[in-house]
Amino acid sequence: MSGVCQIQTSNYSGSMLSQTLTSIENFAWELKYRSNATRAIESGFLFLINFVSFAGNLLHGIAVIKNPNLRRTVPNMYIITLAVSDFLFSLMGTPFSVASLMTGKWPFNNFICQLQGLWILLLCAVSLQTLAVTALNRYFRVVRSRVLYQKIFNMKTTKVTIAILWIIALFAPLPYVVAGHDFFFHSGKAFCTYDAESLHEGYGVYLVLVYIAIPLIIITICYTRVFIAVRRHNLVVFRQRIRPLNRQLNFGPENPRLSVEEVKVTNILLVVVVAFLSCWTPVLVIDLVDFITGDWKLKRPVYVSYTCFGFASTALNPIIYGIMNRTFRTEYLKIFSSLKRFVLGSNTNVRIAPGVIVIA
Repeated sequence: MSGVCQIQTSNYSGSMLSQTLTSIENFAWELKYRSNATRAIESGFLFLINFVSFAGNLLHGIAVIKNPNLRRTVPNMYIITLAVSDFLFSLMGTPFSVASLMTGKWPFNNFICQLQGLWILLLCAVSLQTLAVTALNRYFRVVRSRVLYQKIFNMKTTKVTIAILWIIALFAPLPYVVAGHDFFFHSGKAFCTYDAESLHEGYGVYLVLVYIAIPLIIITICYTRVFIAVRRHNLVVFRQRIRPLNRQLNFGPENPRLSVEEVKVTNILLVVVVAFLSCWTPVLVIDLVDFITGDWKLKRPVYVSYTCFGFASTALNPIIYGIMNRTFRTEYLKIFSSLKRFVLGSNTNVRIAPGVIVIA
């Protein structure tokens, strides 16, 4: 299905269109004949998401390249994986949707549509699986013993795990393609996705169970245990501060007390997960409704919001790390400083006086 309405709109009122056309054709008509204000708001907002995602994850990548220490911890390896996935999404996923919202149709050929559909499924699977493994990492570090953690989560096993995650993620779009289905432009969501026929064949259930439900269950269970353990740890530290004679208190031989740095890392990763889930929970709910009904019966603004929520998740991590992680924040400022010198010119001297910036 091309997703483009082929009837003469002058012969139909809005209500008659809704009764005559399929849901996708109706979405296509609404996409094409939106008001200019709606067109500007939708395309402008998604463009902003894409810009923040591209610039933020590029900045994140440059920081990692410039500071090798950022590549030497296991949690940062998972964050780097997320950044790579989000950066690729900003290159090969979101821009096509921005163009669709601007033009009111799919302005590219079928090959680009197939590429975007496969790319979105692959990268979304990578992101959710990476967050699930990150949750497991925090669980073993915070809840279980340090010895067990170091045995399971060393740099060698982490790199192998990340490679396996990408391979497993390929099996998100692969069954759909092997079954002979083509991705099509969903004019409500403004990106290329799986067709309605695959929903009836169980592909949608497969995606939800394997690539959404299982990671979410792992994330929820692990971070619940982590939250309880960190809360207990903070209570022990507080008691030790007010009772100096009881400094022997800890979590026991199997749960050594966490360092301040470990608690900070855990808190940052928890914020990353909460932010990600805040974006993906509406997506999951809408997908469940579609899978149950076997069609796309919700209103177009709901599906536009669906796209904005899902795509916005790719822009969050650089912002979170810039705010909460001192090392990344320092690297960001160094990059901005270098960029500023480049823009102003290498011979420009900048002197800062109280309340005044003097450029000589």
